[in-house]
Amino acid sequence: MSRVYLAPCRASDSDQELARVTEALWRRAGFDDIFEARDLPALKLHVGEPGTKTFVRPAIAAALVRCMAATGASPFLTDTAVLYRSRRDNAVGHAQVAQEHGFGFEAVGAPFIPADGLNGAEEIDVTVDGKHCQRVSIAMGIMQARSMLVLSHATGHLGTGMGGALKNLGMGCSSKRAKLRQHHGQQPRIDADSCTACGTCADWCPSDAIEVDDYAVIDDQKCIGCGECVAVCRDDAVRFDWAVGGRELQERIVEHAAAVVRRKPKRIGYVTAAMAITKDCDCLGRDQEPLCEDIGLLASRDPVAIDQAVLRLFQERAGQSIESLSYPKTDATIQLAHGERMGLGQRDYELVVV
Repeated sequence: MSRVYLAPCRASDSDQELARVTEALWRRAGFDDIFEARDLPALKLHVGEPGTKTFVRPAIAAALVRCMAATGASPFLTDTAVLYRSRRDNAVGHAQVAQEHGFGFEAVGAPFIPADGLNGAEEIDVTVDGKHCQRVSIAMGIMQARSMLVLSHATGHLGTGMGGALKNLGMGCSSKRAKLRQHHGQQPRIDADSCTACGTCADWCPSDAIEVDDYAVIDDQKCIGCGECVAVCRDDAVRFDWAVGGRELQERIVEHAAAVVRRKPKRIGYVTAAMAITKDCDCLGRDQEPLCEDIGLLASRDPVAIDQAVLRLFQERAGQSIESLSYPKTDATIQLAHGERMGLGQRDYELVVV
C-alpha cells in the first residue's frame, strides 16, 4: 500500500509558512534519495495562464528547489508548450510568463527551461504498448532528466474531471504533437439555440476551426478536439460526449504518463497543492473562485495514490465530488483505474498527516 503524506495549510498562508510546511513535508516523505549529486532534475509545474491567480504559489516551488539542491542536484523548473493561443505556446513567451508570475531565478533559485524546445517540437518517442497508444512522444528535456519532482495543482478539469499528478505527467510532459494525439477523435458540437454568436470560442480556437455568423459552426476537418471552446463558452452552447471522449482522453493521458514513469524508476516524487481548488485548471486565463476550503499539500511516490487521496479528501471536505462541482458528466476515476492497469501505482493508500 502506498503512503500519501498530508501537510494541512492554506493558499493564504505567508511565504515563510508555506516554505516551512513544504520542507517539513519533504522530510517526512523522505524524498532525498530520489535525487543524486550532479543530477539535473526537472521540477515539473504549471506557472499559470496570464489572467489566473490560483496557480501554485512560487514560495512552494522555491522551497522544493532548495530541498532538491541540498542533495547536490541542480534542478530546473519546466513545463511544455500549450496547443491553444497563448503566450505559453512557445518557449520565449512561456519563460516571460513564468517570470511575471514569480517563478524567476531570483525568486525561486532555479531557471525555467521549457522541456520541449522553442516551439514545442523537441521530443523523444517511447514505446508504451497501451490500450490506445503503442508509442508516445514526450518532451526531450523531461526524458533527459535523470530524476524529477512533479508539482501539481489539484483542480477540476473539463475533459478529465480532475487535474492532478497523472494529468501533469501525461499531458504536461508531452510535446505538442503528443497533445494533439491525446485529443484525437474528440469532436464538440454547437447548440445553435444556446449560442449567442459572441465569438469567444472562435477567438480561443487554436486551429481556426470555428466560424461565427448567426451562430458558431465547427469545421470537423480542422478541429483538433482540444476542448478550449467548451471551457471558454459562457452560454453552455458547446456540447461534447464526455462519456466516450472523456474516457479515451484520460486513458491516452495515462499512457503518456507511463512513458515518463517507466524511464525513471524510483526517481520521481509527487507534490500536489490541494489549495484554491477551482472548476478549471490553471490554463484558463481568468480569476476563479475555489470550489471548497483548502486541504493542504500532499506528497507521495505514487501518482495514482496521490490523485486518489485528493479525490477522497475533496469529497470529505466539500460533501460532493470534485466532478459534481465542476463537470458532472465526467468521471475522474477513469484515469486512476487505467493508471493501475498500466502499473503506475495503486488506489489503496495510507494517509499520514504531517
